[in-house]
Amino acid sequence: MKVDISIIIVNYNVRHFIKRTIESVYASKVDGVTFDIHVVDNASIDGSVDMIRSSFPEVHLIANKDNVGFSTANNQAISVAKGDYILVLNPDTVIQEDTLQVCYDYMINHKDVGALGVKMIDGAGNFLPESKRDLPTVWNSLAKLSGLASIFPKSKMFNGYALGHLDEDERHSIQVLCGAFMFVSKSVIDKVGMFDERFFMYGEDIDWSRRIIEGGFEIHYVPDTTIIHFKGESTKKASLNYVKTFYGAMGLYVEKHYSGGVGKWFSRFLKLGIGLRAGISGLKRILMTILWPLIDAGLIGVALFGFSKVWASQYFGDSSYYEKSNLEWNIVLYALIWAFVLWFVGYYQKSKWQKRMVGVLSGLASILVLYALLPDEYRSSRVIILAGTIISFIITSISSLLSNRHTDSETQKNILIVAEKKVATEIIKSLEKADIKSHILGIVNPKSGAAKNLDYLNDISQLKLLSKVLKADEIIFSSDNMSMKEIMKQMVHLDTRLSYKIAGDDSLSILGSNSKNTTGELYNVNIKYNLADGYYQHIKRVFDFSFGLLLLVFSPILLVVNRFAVVGLLRNIIQVIFGMKTLVGYRGDKEDFQNLPISSDNVITISAEGENHTSNMHYARDYSVWKDLEILLKNLTKLA
Repeated sequence: MKVDISIIIVNYNVRHFIKRTIESVYASKVDGVTFDIHVVDNASIDGSVDMIRSSFPEVHLIANKDNVGFSTANNQAISVAKGDYILVLNPDTVIQEDTLQVCYDYMINHKDVGALGVKMIDGAGNFLPESKRDLPTVWNSLAKLSGLASIFPKSKMFNGYALGHLDEDERHSIQVLCGAFMFVSKSVIDKVGMFDERFFMYGEDIDWSRRIIEGGFEIHYVPDTTIIHFKGESTKKASLNYVKTFYGAMGLYVEKHYSGGVGKWFSRFLKLGIGLRAGISGLKRILMTILWPLIDAGLIGVALFGFSKVWASQYFGDSSYYEKSNLEWNIVLYALIWAFVLWFVGYYQKSKWQKRMVGVLSGLASILVLYALLPDEYRSSRVIILAGTIISFIITSISSLLSNRHTDSETQKNILIVAEKKVATEIIKSLEKADIKSHILGIVNPKSGAAKNLDYLNDISQLKLLSKVLKADEIIFSSDNMSMKEIMKQMVHLDTRLSYKIAGDDSLSILGSNSKNTTGELYNVNIKYNLADGYYQHIKRVFDFSFGLLLLVFSPILLVVNRFAVVGLLRNIIQVIFGMKTLVGYRGDKEDFQNLPISSDNVITISAEGENHTSNMHYARDYSVWKDLEILLKNLTKLA
């Protein structure tokens, strides 16, 4: 059977996303154009392979035993694909019904074009600048790394890499396609070759695009059709791992395509960029961790100092009463203790009033213990301590409100659902099962001009006004009742402050993304990991730090039960204290838990019950600090 288009999708642990991607491909409306789908799975452990075999038996599936990388996996499918055209498609994308037809017709009518890309939007309907790009020259890279591209997004000089000066709604000849969507003629691939397998992830699309251009073919940007790219990638762009992987790929690209002095200096420049980005990323995390505790400590100290002046004046009749004492140092110490204890109990991860109360009262208890131990000349008035307790609670309450960190009652999303009544009911059930805190504003009829019905607020023609009047935070569309083209049209033209989700055929998962900088979100009714929660991550880090110090104190005793493995024991304890390792973690190879939260190296593994992914997933889902403590106490002989 003749095949016009072979769609190739490389999957790695994004089961629910790829399901929607394949569904969108099969929903394509084509006129005499034939296509097939090839999925290469890079050893996923989330049930992707079984889902594809069960739900899409007609898909050509290659299930790798190991993660061979993006380039190699694509080449595996390209080697066996029969299509005249190859579409390399990410598993976190959704195409419109006309996408395949538009791309095929364009290539047929433009014989000089070797490859094309289309307009991409994120889950919030925002245009993704990587839809059209230039080659990463020295100047383009400098402008991007320095931030000039962000300051002048429409400038040809400063944002040349993203071709910011070219209209996103007009066709253009470009230099680089995005790996999320690359529509390439098979005859072109036969001439210039497949992906360079030295690129494991990132950079392979730039290298391939350059070779297509050098092969004498044009690359066009065709915004006649649009796709959603949720950007649900496994390596988050805020992480140091992303910085190393991405710029490492850029270094490989430079070595390959730049020779002599230019390549040497460009390579040095990229290494400097990696160091700066890594340093900024690390500094930012440190500052965000300590910023609010320090602000609260400063405010508590200032307020308590002011109270001491008023109290001295009113009670002792002398505002300078405390000037000859050590009160100033006491106040500084008390403020820092309250801030530290609040951080320790996890208040700055979840600013609930209960945690605020526990933190303040625990701080009070710590201060009273310290007060009892201090000599008389270093003790402050107990009235100051009592006042500090009240002031600490008030200050932290106000700062939490001002910084929007308060979650005294779980923040609810105001949600509009665009679906038929039956489907909307299933979506609401899914939200409830997934424990999503939501306030359903109502259901919007997906049919424009539909007759009035008490089940609906109004029809879709009034969606923009409804979202504004009702102050919606999020809109969930049903692909059962609307085409992807209609959904994307709404996303692009609605308010940019809104976030969007798309409900699937079975309404068991609702996926989407709030922005181009946010990885894809998934409301999944089956799995909700405790360890994905910032509060539990903080508690785990506090556990590691506290018990790391405790283990260091008792290391002479632990050396005996660990057979005097001095180097191993001390190295592990120190790495735990400094956050380089965690005391208790997943079992198996890193690939077995790479898609689970907090996958750092560990000293002790969890018990070996069941398959790797089962016990690891249970640990992440049901995590508690008491479980870590139990495992630690049972494995004190394995710390080296």
